[in-house]
Formats: sequence, structure tokens, C-alpha cells
Amino acid sequence: MSLRPPPSRLELIRLRRQLALFQRIRKTLEDARNSTVQRIRALIVDLERLRREIADSFVDVAENFKIAVAKSGIDKIENIAELTPKTVKVSLVNRGTHIGLEVTNFVTYPTYSIASEAAELDVALTKMRSLLQKLIEFAEKETLFYTLLNRVREYQRMINAIDYVVVPRIKENMQYIRLALEEGEREEFIRRKITISHT
Repeated sequence: MSLRPPPSRLELIRLRRQLALFQRIRKTLEDARNSTVQRIRALIVDLERLRREIADSFVDVAENFKIAVAKSGIDKIENIAELTPKTVKVSLVNRGTHIGLEVTNFVTYPTYSIASEAAELDVALTKMRSLLQKLIEFAEKETLFYTLLNRVREYQRMINAIDYVVVPRIKENMQYIRLALEEGEREEFIRRKITISHT
């Protein structure tokens, strides 16, 4: 059984103010939710563009690499791969709206003679380096997308709590106080009537 507020005009005023406050909070939450949804829509466009660019870049890299393997032979390519450093430096950076990744110390120049190897191998490596930046950008934006999506869910959860729990409870208490005050006024009116008729 829920506790009823004391039936007084002061309590009714307090509940009216509380109702107005929660309605303002709801409006703020709704604006924040709508703004976040707009950001998500813009982000979806970016993600679709990046996905297409990444797919096209992978095709370019694969085609150039296949030509290089055909020209140089798989054994020579594997020997070059063994001489190439396998590690990079990855650090976290603050992008303002989210934490991103920065990759440095990857191989800038191949460890083979460009003159003696197929030019397509160098083209594939160069395109793969630029592709890495796009992959990082895509991963960051996808992470931001899910972060914003969770934020929208949280805003909606708070809006629902206000709409279906807080506001109905306040309105119910206000109605209870109004009825109690009206009942009290009726009783007072009848008591006065009886007092007047007895005198």
C-alpha cells in the first residue's frame, strides 16, 4: 500500500510544482533523445560511405597483391613478409566525443628493393596503409554509434519512467488531495448548516 500525502493545500501546491518540474525534465530528455537520434542518422551515412570505401580498397589491395604474387612468386613474397616488422604502436587518443585509436610505427617503406620486385606489391602495401586509417575510423564510428544508441535507450527509459510511473503517481496524489479537501469542505459546510439550524 502506497503512502498518501497529507491532504493540505500546501501539499497540493508542492505536487503541482513537482509535476511542472518533471514535465520540464521530460522535455529536456526528449530534446536530448531527438538530438542524439539525429547524430546517429548522420553517423549511419558516414558508416555506409566508409564501408563502401573499405570494400573497394580491399578489392584494390587484393588485385594488386595477386598480380605481385603472380610476377614474383609466393616464395619471394613470403621471404619479404618474414623480414617485415610485425608490430606497431597503438595508443588511445581523445576525439572529443569518444576515445579513438592512433596507430604509429608501422612499416613506412618496404624492406625490399623496389627495382627488383613487382611494382604492384608496393601499390598493395601503400593502399593497405591508407586502408588501415579507414578501418580505424570505421571502428571508432561504429563504437560511437553503439554508445549513442545506448544513450537513446537510456533517455527513452527515463522518459517512460516519467510518463508511466512518476507523473501518474503525482496526478493520483493530487486527485486524492483534491477529493479529501472537497470532502472536508462538505463536512464543514454541513456542520455549519447544522449549527445554524440549531441556533
